[in-house]
Amino acid sequence: MPSKPKSRKEIILDRAEEHFADHGFQGASLSAIARDSDVGNPGLLHHFPSKEVLYRAVLEKQADELMARMQRRVDAAASLQERLRAFVELQVEWMHARPTGFRLITRELLDNSERIELAQARPLEGFLQDSLALLADAQAAGLVRREIPAVVVLTIILGTLNYAKIVRPTFGKAFAEPALKSDTRWMKAIARDVLRVVSPGDGG
Repeated sequence: MPSKPKSRKEIILDRAEEHFADHGFQGASLSAIARDSDVGNPGLLHHFPSKEVLYRAVLEKQADELMARMQRRVDAAASLQERLRAFVELQVEWMHARPTGFRLITRELLDNSERIELAQARPLEGFLQDSLALLADAQAAGLVRREIPAVVVLTIILGTLNYAKIVRPTFGKAFAEPALKSDTRWMKAIARDVLRVVSPGDGG
């Protein structure tokens, strides 16, 4: 059965995601997004009255997708330990499945220090809060190191995975580590080892 054609609004969101991922909020041009969406500026502004509204809609789309993936992959796991592993693996799977979305959110986390103070909506907050709650539960169950605040554990996991993804091409040229030759192999190794880093080991 053929898939349903995308609406004009969905096409604009797809093109905007690419532009914001490549150029950031400040560097992206509404005119360029409109041109790549095959609409004029008035057509784009009919759906999204400003760059801020369009950017928020793009982030909301990413947040909704992340939350849906988390519900399917993490919430469905049978045990808390499996949920924790699924959470880390989900980040890697999402990076591979949605590379543009990954670059967009990486830019947002790096570039938004001034805008976040004034933001009336924070689309990624629900995903982050659910992630933090999972890690707090894992700490209470002795699956994650308790001497480190849960928000620091979350920073370690997301920061390590994001940095590893970004630096692999450079590290692959500089170092002889075999895993660096394959993005999939490298990220699986990082996911496995970051869990070891935050786990309590024999000390509990």
